[in-house]
Amino acid sequence: MIRLVICSLFLAGVLGAVPIPRRLRSNGRIVGGTDADIANYPYQVSMQVNNGHFCGGSIISTEWVVTAAHCVKDIPINVVSFRAGSSNQGTGGTVHPAEQITYNPNFSEQTADYDIAVAKVSVLFVFSNTVQPIKFTSVAPPTGTPVVVTGWGALYEDGPAPEVLQQVQINIVDFEECDSVYGGITQRMICAGVPQGGKGVCGGDSGGPLVANGSLVGVVSWGAFCAAKGYPQVFSDVAVLSSWVTFITGVS
Repeated sequence: MIRLVICSLFLAGVLGAVPIPRRLRSNGRIVGGTDADIANYPYQVSMQVNNGHFCGGSIISTEWVVTAAHCVKDIPINVVSFRAGSSNQGTGGTVHPAEQITYNPNFSEQTADYDIAVAKVSVLFVFSNTVQPIKFTSVAPPTGTPVVVTGWGALYEDGPAPEVLQQVQINIVDFEECDSVYGGITQRMICAGVPQGGKGVCGGDSGGPLVANGSLVGVVSWGAFCAAKGYPQVFSDVAVLSSWVTFITGVS
């Protein structure tokens, strides 16, 4: 299982718009967020490995979850489950063992392209005010659109991990602007952040949802310098990859 993180070692390369190794991290971090109530984000799940939080994910039906490919690649299916319906990543809600996991066959660990996966659970989700599916979009939001990212993880670089779900609002960043920062941004990626930094994900809250107007528009993939000023975060573009999700799951 890859555990890759963009770090300051690559600062010069980033500033020069030289393509950076996509250092993806399973236990990503929400930066500058606030505590969230799962009732406001009932599609959010904690992907658990050996009963501990590992990645985020989004419920899309009674039996399917969308997450990141780098979260599931090389992980034995018998140690994977999903906790739903709880604001706390370690307690409450219901736990759903994984029955089938499929990641996009074009996924690249080197470039983080096609970083999307789906998981089928053996115990169906029972919908309630704290457990609900989210629709995924087929049209990417335009530059400047406010988006919300949620997840669990440390509050800042090398900081403590909160027990309670975190939420933060950022904005879609222009594709060319994002590519000018990193280089190598592909058509399967979408970027978001705030110019002043200090809000967003730190290396990803991997697999978790990026949501605009109530629809899933992105899956947390990677980023640089813990949401530092001038560095947007990168998400798998659900609009582009939605046909693959539908092909595997039958959900549209």
